[in-house]
This record gives sequence, structure tokens and C-alpha cells, in this order.
Amino acid sequence: MFGRKKENILVIKTDSLAGFVAAEPAFEAIRQAHPDAKISLLTISPLQRVARASPYFDQVAGIPNFRDGDARKEFIQQLKSAKFATVYDLAFDEAGKKLYSAMGPFRPKWHCAKPAPRRTRKGQSAAGLPCFEKMLSDAGVEAPLRSPDFSWALSARKDSANMKPSWYGISGAFGLFLPGDDEEKRWTASGYAGLASIMAETGFMPVLTGSKELHHFGDDVADQAPQLVDLTGKTDHLQLAALAHEAAFFVSDDAEEVDLAVSVGCQGVLIVNAKSPASVHDSRHVVTLTSDAGLGAVDAAFVWRTLLNMGLIETPDDALRSAAR
Repeated sequence: MFGRKKENILVIKTDSLAGFVAAEPAFEAIRQAHPDAKISLLTISPLQRVARASPYFDQVAGIPNFRDGDARKEFIQQLKSAKFATVYDLAFDEAGKKLYSAMGPFRPKWHCAKPAPRRTRKGQSAAGLPCFEKMLSDAGVEAPLRSPDFSWALSARKDSANMKPSWYGISGAFGLFLPGDDEEKRWTASGYAGLASIMAETGFMPVLTGSKELHHFGDDVADQAPQLVDLTGKTDHLQLAALAHEAAFFVSDDAEEVDLAVSVGCQGVLIVNAKSPASVHDSRHVVTLTSDAGLGAVDAAFVWRTLLNMGLIETPDDALRSAAR
């Protein structure tokens, strides 16, 4: 007797790292709702590696360049031939809208997440990202009421040396700097350097991570604080998750990587301009410092005291406390 053919499900998540992290509970819900289905994810190139490491998808593909007419037609034909029974669009961005239109009147059952005007529950990601609960409920899928949990990323490369801090020359206690790509929303190089100096004096190794576009910024910080371990452009999302899990704390400004760090249990400080809207994170994990006078006015010693008050410094001896005053 022939077995029943597996149902094909397509999940679309083509927006951002913050969006991908926020959708992790929804990924699990879809997987649980379709335990025997073949679930494919359509995403952007930077997210394919971490998506393939997740336990939720059987196949991961990248979104094509829709400006290339031949590539677009070929891709749409591939989607149609896959005969997806259901599509979950968890991004609701231009890519998803174009796919919906291109699939025509005989498209599969299509469920779209709508952008949320504000955060609806602690632990969710940035305001404006899609809200999944109603979409899943309308599709008959029970959404888990929990924050994103990327603990599975920590064992994605079992026994891999490049998932350990020692691979980068990091030893002992360390803290992560996660500067954002937007220069206008980024804490200053001198701010990060000042904090790096305090950390080095008190036994904590300062580690800066980020995209390759931040390489020059990393150079600026390292010029002022030679103790810095500059990993800009040297870590993928899985490696960053592993580092964040081992770090004593993080300090960031407007970086999407904060969402990933929090999802593996890392806690820390977020530095933002009071005039700029910023992501709101669960206050149990993140303390947000704001400044009306610009980010340059945020003092490194004050950031260090905040980390101390959060209880994230495990060895607060006399020298450490005097450095924070």
C-alpha cells in the first residue's frame, strides 16, 4: 500500500534578522501544526545559514532578484510546480506581496501576518514587525505564548571549534559590544572605547562584533582601546548566538543582533537617543539608557554602573567598584 504524499507548506520570512528572531515561536507553532509536512522557508540570503540550522524547516531557499525577469519567471514556475497546500507569509513585505500576486488566482491557501502598530507582549521584537498571533489563530494554529528561544542554535554545529570563544582568542570573562549599522543611532567610538578600558582594567575582555560594514568603526574603537577584540565581519549568526550565550553581558545601541543575544539568555544595556523610537525589550533582560543630548553624552562609567546594578558583573571587587565611580 502506498503511503500518503507529504503535504507541502511554504513559510515566507524575507524581512530582517530582528523579524526572523521574533518569528521563532511562530515557526515552532507551524511545525507542530504540520508534523508530517514538508515545510520550506523562503528568506533572504543573510538568514539562510541560521534558518538551515533550525529544527523547523526541511528546505530553505533564497528570494530571487525580482528585477531579473527571467529569474522571476523561473522562480514562480518552481513555486507553482511545488504545489504548496498552504503559505504562511510572516513578513508581509514587498517580496511577499509580489509572490502573492504572481501566483495568480490558483494560488494555495495564503495566510498573511499584518504589521503590529505596537508591541503586544513583553519579549517581542521591534514595533512595526508583523504580529503573528491573529494570523496563526485564523489559520487554526495555536501560537505559543513565549519569547523567542534560539537555544537550538547553540548545538547547531556540534563540537565545532569556531563556535567557542577560544576560537577568537577570547579567554575568561568577556562582554559583547553590538553596535548598529546606522551611524546616527550608534553610540560613539569613544564611548565604546571608554567602556572597553574600564572592562580591561577590571578583568573583562571587551569583544566587538557586527557586520563587515562596521570594520572602520571597529578600527576607531580599537585605536582608542587596544584591549578590544574586534570581530566585525568575522561571525555569522550561529557564532554570534554562541558568543552571546557565553558573554557576561552585552552593550548595544540600534543593532538587530540584540534580539538574537536576548533569545539565548544574554542580558545587557541598550543606549538610544531619546528622540529616536527604539525597540522595547523585556526589562528583565535589557535596561535602556536614553539621552536628550545625543548619544555622545552617554558616559562609559555610567553604562558600567548600570551593568553593575543589573547584577551582570559576577566579581564586583573593590577595584571594579572604584572604576565604576
